[in-house]
Amino acid sequence: MNSIHIAYHKSIIGELILGSYGDKLCILDFRYRRMRKTVDNRIKTNLKAEFIEKDDEILSKAKTQIDEYLSGNRKVFDIELLLIGSHFQKTVWNALMNVEYATTLSYLELAKNINNEKAVRAVANANGANAIALIVPCHRIISSDGTLGGYGGGLLAKKRLLKIERFNILDDNEKYNFIGNRDTKYDDSFLTAVKTTNIFCLPSCSARKPNKENVIFYSTKREAVKNGYRACKVCKP
Repeated sequence: MNSIHIAYHKSIIGELILGSYGDKLCILDFRYRRMRKTVDNRIKTNLKAEFIEKDDEILSKAKTQIDEYLSGNRKVFDIELLLIGSHFQKTVWNALMNVEYATTLSYLELAKNINNEKAVRAVANANGANAIALIVPCHRIISSDGTLGGYGGGLLAKKRLLKIERFNILDDNEKYNFIGNRDTKYDDSFLTAVKTTNIFCLPSCSARKPNKENVIFYSTKREAVKNGYRACKVCKP
């Protein structure tokens, strides 16, 4: 019987399972997601293969690129994929790969993009059946009302992925120029820490704008606190 090489990879968004078949990546998913058995059985059945825990060049390359992406040092993956599913599912997954880094679409917008506006529920189901997270970016699809919707890896992981992308889409100059606008657009994307006061703020904080040379940016409160900064009493991040 054919073999699917699998390996596990611990990351900041949870433990992942990776799988390769031939020279292509067929699985990049959350190891403990609710649909784990369903997704795995679909892949095994379609490929007429069984899992064997064995690292290989494709899996090693995937691990490296995952870490680069999660650290903000990669926006585009360079790995050949093997999408395993129905024709409709593959249509949805290919459309997902056209959703740009740090942007989001609703399930309805995604349905419109595949010229099937009435298939919102089916699109959502295909999204949930995706076996290649991050690269096929189902985390960028949200509900029409702006809420996150569902996610195989859990809503905390989805929120963190979107935050990583929003934080890294702006360079430090763009982040600094945004400070003082009192616009809450990026309040969930980055924090502004001031070296001279050891205080960190939301980008929309109404406090006096600090000098650029005194500013450092963080993506989470935990990082700011870990580096010796305390929360602003004005904006209360």
